[in-house]
Amino acid sequence: MSDSTSCTPKEPLIKLDEAGSASILNYNLPQSTTYDVVSFIKLDINPKKFKARFRVLPKKHFWGQLDLLKKDDNFTVKSIESIITGKQYSAIPELQNLSINLNATKPRTFRKAVPGVNSLAAPIAATGLVMKSANIPVSTSSLEFSTSHIASRIYDGYMPSLYTRLSGRQGLNFIKRPTRAKPAIYMVMKMKMASYLGDYGAGQTLKTFSLLPGETTTISVKSYHQNEETSSASESVLDSYSESCTDELQTTVENSTQQTESASETDTDTMSVEAGTSGGVNLGIVSFGGSAEGGASSVNTTTEAVESQVNSLESAVDHHVQTADTNRQVEVNTETSSTSSSGGEETITRTLENINRSRVLNFVFRQLLQEYFTITYLNEVTFVYDNGVPGGRKTANLSSIGNLLKEVLSDPAEAKKEENRIYEHLCNIPDHTGTRVSFIELIKGTNKNCINPSASSTKYEYVKKRGDLKQEYRGKSVNGIILSVKDRILRTPSVIVDALLGQGEALDCYNIQLQEAASKEAHLENDLTEQAMAIIDAITDPEVKAALYKKVFGDCCEGEETSTTE
Repeated sequence: MSDSTSCTPKEPLIKLDEAGSASILNYNLPQSTTYDVVSFIKLDINPKKFKARFRVLPKKHFWGQLDLLKKDDNFTVKSIESIITGKQYSAIPELQNLSINLNATKPRTFRKAVPGVNSLAAPIAATGLVMKSANIPVSTSSLEFSTSHIASRIYDGYMPSLYTRLSGRQGLNFIKRPTRAKPAIYMVMKMKMASYLGDYGAGQTLKTFSLLPGETTTISVKSYHQNEETSSASESVLDSYSESCTDELQTTVENSTQQTESASETDTDTMSVEAGTSGGVNLGIVSFGGSAEGGASSVNTTTEAVESQVNSLESAVDHHVQTADTNRQVEVNTETSSTSSSGGEETITRTLENINRSRVLNFVFRQLLQEYFTITYLNEVTFVYDNGVPGGRKTANLSSIGNLLKEVLSDPAEAKKEENRIYEHLCNIPDHTGTRVSFIELIKGTNKNCINPSASSTKYEYVKKRGDLKQEYRGKSVNGIILSVKDRILRTPSVIVDALLGQGEALDCYNIQLQEAASKEAHLENDLTEQAMAIIDAITDPEVKAALYKKVFGDCCEGEETSTTE
């Protein structure tokens, strides 16, 4: 006979490695609520030090094209509204992009151009342009404008700028027309904010109640997930990545940075995308070493700049978490009747009974709390050149910042000086303990010719993030400089209950004696059974043991007993 366990002995598609080792749980992994954070630090470079061509506005830009349209008397706010609602095509890229993202869900054909703008508009069929939706919804919290309001802002000279918010939805900014070129270089500090689980324990008392001896009651426990509105308000960035809580965090950050209308002259949202960071928390601009313009705050050193931005982030998260925590309420009701409501209400019902006959049983309900500790650390640094007009930006990383400075600054010696200042800043980044840590290192080497070793070799050197850069907090390690750590506690939907037996007796002496007599009777019956089992266990003959077991526990029939007696 075959030893095969299957009629089709084939190798499985996937199987475990027989020589492998068992998986080990790793508690050093960040939660899924790790957020990207970006901060712009404006370097203190006098605009006069930039080359002449960078100190003037470009001849062709959005506002110039808009001016051409507005020269025609027939071009009105309604004309712009017709463009952004998808009824007409415009040659201005910013307006056409806005129309596509806000309206286009499928390819469409535009009607005839609005009178007076035929030079810059044409039917879509004639141009052969097929519009497809970007499939990115617009955030309702950032875009609460009517079409007519958007058109009015554009007509007044504000350029629309779409950007991706933290939630993944799109937001809309309006950029004020610049009066002059404002060349500047920004150090883009790319950070990560990772939350980890800490301790877990009981919090405040929700309810206490007592059951009299022999009493029974029904309780209901209703969490803050009772309906969609409450559940959404209770979401936090510490343990969630939902659209509502991420939008709330970004809105809080935007409010805390106090960006004024003049600050919109520098569009940090699109700068963030061009710098390689999109969908993260944008902390805005901080300037150091000189006067701040455009609504940016000003500090004296890079250390203050970093601390200022991180403090703004921490304050925004604190406010957001406190708001979420106030909505995390759990109710414990002892009423036997309840009403249901729409919205996915979650109610847990329990029946409790006090089986004691002489003492009160007390119940204490407490809401469980979860500790989170958040680590914010510097992960990457890049650079952006901007003169206040979208479209003229240039980006660089750590290894190419020298080339960018040489390209935009008029004096090579000044470019080298600024490069060294940047390196000095990045070699002295203060961590959360106040210790200054170098973020960068210099890499040197020689490129050898492996095909023709006798050929001349070339040397190279460049600056990059330190390869061995790693810091740790509470057993959690990150590949960067930890700028801030913060412990926070949030309420959870879980409830813990403890029972406390009352000390007072609720029976008189006669009833107490009756209970004692019943207790003695139960003990005597148990002793009798134990003695019988001991006698049976002492018998070695299985048949005799089985027969005695039946007689002791009454499992044998009357006919068998009579037959045995005869």
